[in-house]
Amino acid sequence: MKGYNYLMIGALVTLLVILSIFTTSLSILNPFLGIWYSSGNVNMLNEIVSIPGLSGNVNIYIDSNGIAHIYANNLHDLFLAEGYYEASQRLFEIELFGLLAMGNLSSWVGAKALSSDIAMHLIGIPQNAIMSAQYLKHNYPTIYSYLEAFSQGVNDYINTLNYRDLPLEFKLLNVRPYYWSPDYSLAFGEYMGWSLTSGFNDELKSALLYTYFNYSEINEINPYYPHFIDGNLTVIPGDGTVNGYNLTDQGISPQYLWSLNWYQSWATGINKDEFKDLVPLMKYAILNISDPFILFPKFASNSWVITSDFSTQGPILANDPHLPLFDPSVWIPLQLIAPAFNVTGWSLVGIPGVLIGHTAYTAWGLTTPEGSSSDAYLEIVNGSQYYYNGKWYQMNEYNYTLMGRTYTVYYTNNGPLVARYKNYGISLYWSAWKEPILTVISILLLDNSTSFNDLINAAKYWVIPPQNLAIVSKHHAGIIVAGLYPLINETLPNGKSVLVVGARTPLNGTVTKYEPIGYIPFKYLPQTFDPVRGFAFAPNQPTVWINYPFPFIGGFWSSGGRAEDIYHYLEYQRSVNISDMMKLQSNVTDYWASLLTPLIIKAMVNNTNGSIQGTAFNYLRNWNFTFYQNEVAPTIYTYIVAEMVNNSIAKILNKMGLDILDIASIPYIVPDFIYIAQYDPTSIWVNGNFTNLVRQSFVKAISLLEQNLGDNISQWYWGRVHFLEIYNPLGLKALSVGPIPIFGDPHTLAVGSTPYIPTVPLPYVTIGSSLRFIASPYSSQFYGIFPGGPSESLVSAFRENQLPLWLSFKYISYSGYNYTIIAKITLEA
Repeated sequence: MKGYNYLMIGALVTLLVILSIFTTSLSILNPFLGIWYSSGNVNMLNEIVSIPGLSGNVNIYIDSNGIAHIYANNLHDLFLAEGYYEASQRLFEIELFGLLAMGNLSSWVGAKALSSDIAMHLIGIPQNAIMSAQYLKHNYPTIYSYLEAFSQGVNDYINTLNYRDLPLEFKLLNVRPYYWSPDYSLAFGEYMGWSLTSGFNDELKSALLYTYFNYSEINEINPYYPHFIDGNLTVIPGDGTVNGYNLTDQGISPQYLWSLNWYQSWATGINKDEFKDLVPLMKYAILNISDPFILFPKFASNSWVITSDFSTQGPILANDPHLPLFDPSVWIPLQLIAPAFNVTGWSLVGIPGVLIGHTAYTAWGLTTPEGSSSDAYLEIVNGSQYYYNGKWYQMNEYNYTLMGRTYTVYYTNNGPLVARYKNYGISLYWSAWKEPILTVISILLLDNSTSFNDLINAAKYWVIPPQNLAIVSKHHAGIIVAGLYPLINETLPNGKSVLVVGARTPLNGTVTKYEPIGYIPFKYLPQTFDPVRGFAFAPNQPTVWINYPFPFIGGFWSSGGRAEDIYHYLEYQRSVNISDMMKLQSNVTDYWASLLTPLIIKAMVNNTNGSIQGTAFNYLRNWNFTFYQNEVAPTIYTYIVAEMVNNSIAKILNKMGLDILDIASIPYIVPDFIYIAQYDPTSIWVNGNFTNLVRQSFVKAISLLEQNLGDNISQWYWGRVHFLEIYNPLGLKALSVGPIPIFGDPHTLAVGSTPYIPTVPLPYVTIGSSLRFIASPYSSQFYGIFPGGPSESLVSAFRENQLPLWLSFKYISYSGYNYTIIAKITLEA
């Protein structure tokens, strides 16, 4: 490069620096105030900080893995210090999620977040959070004071910052931090709850299917219970009897009840012809609340517990919740210690306490149970009035302002109206707008538990979302599905009445008949303690079997593939230990692939054409159904399935205008194919001929792979088409990690989920094991890992420090003891 070019570049850089100092638009480049300063000011240092509001000093020790250990003299100071520490590591992320949940993200990012903000208010999250905050303040003042203390800690950290110290993202958006409050903590917790809530959207999508297809056709791809699942594979083993009570005790035959067509008007108050006229309304309802700026899709998780009789190390818990893999993570690892209080695990950023973790005596984990805890109601509306029980009533109104414009949410007796079409509306019933969010009480009770009974008692305060709460103590293990499930009193065609959970379609909201009349009593929530078979597991499969006293008509379960993986491992064991549980968490065998692949092979025998197809066929024939990055067969299998999906079920639905169902992203599509192949191979869903669909899909898949990966099949590694991206919540690629070749598929315990779309590479894996946790209080062994680190700073050593271990299925100790201190922060009163 010539000398004058260097001079020109130097002059340009100098000019930019000068401009950045004196102009707002380029201030981000300022070497004293801009990104350079933010990026460099990240080291964990020993420091002493004066914090108003503390009653005594608090010490925060940072260990070599980046985990914070916070010691305080009382709980108020402890939660204040937690707020301070979390803000010091994740201030931008905390505030981003707070604005998202409170429906005000457009104040930071403008009109592109407007539909997201409107959706939050239509769902009712900001309104519900404010209501719950006031309820806690008046009825549980001590709990509310901890929320306030946490908020004060966040704000105390904000008060230590000047512009130079702001995290990079604030400068990129040219915004300043706002002060945190309990409303934001509760709102983000409720938004997470909504993202894990079943019912409303499921009922609308199920109704769209019902509009165009007959009952038997729907049951092939959207059955009440997943295909091939029985009582042995439920969360709660057995026929569904809970604490001595079941359907049979009510004089109702389970076989009769589950043979009924629950889409019909006797069950919903709406006939099929009416649904045909309401297709636009149902689509509007789905779309109006399905556009969050930062998506937390409802997906899946794994958990299982082992009893003392089945273990060499006392009861054992294993849990890995599957959530969006954000960079930074939604989790932050820490230990909280005060007199008679000592808990270690993962906090959900912005919410005080440890959500998943352990004390010295107990441990707990969470997965989604999938049963309906929200419902869709069809309303008749006229302006600001709604029709109910033969009369017109004025809707309640909630007004809010975004970007200078005032919006209104209208409420019927069933909940907020989320969509209108002609003189009809769809309202959202969700227990969160009826009941205060007491889940924060449950979290703090879990954090202070010392016995199995303490864990069960904590479950009584869990409101939303219902969760499979897996619990172990030193001598006991179990699972309870904690939370509020609204009950509807249905009259069966034989005249008998039964209380059920959810529906298969929206319900008639103009009459009292289909309104919830209460919740499943705590005593009869699905639960199993110290199960006789020695284990219980809860990876989103059905929670109970068909004789359960409160039938889950709105079940919408996961396919059960991961449940099969766990069951078929544990049923052959005599005893297991922590090492076995780690191996099981790393398992990449796909149970459904082991059933579908032989059907593909059978269809393709003597029907391959040419050496490429023949070689691909041999890879499938010799495959053991594992999904490692260096294997070829997973690539061939997955693209065959993708072609099958998109050339049959997805194609049929898209022609009907039902692409909104996004069938290629639904994991139970694979067992649907297996079921159809075995019991109805001429089904419309396989274009009338399963064998022909396989053959056509095989040819298309091999051709697609050859075009994109070449003709050397030995190089068609799974890791060449299947990638992980740990992505920035703002969607900024430069602040994301990946793509990284990754293991697994939607049905493996070590999950690597992508939709079945025939593109090369596949859509990136962005949802997965957001943490892995294994706990044995009896042997005082606690291990965990998560794909990230505590810091959100781009150049911090603790931004992604645990990711390499997570990728290789290694763990670190989360015992809270015997750690190496690398920094100490003292908060002085």
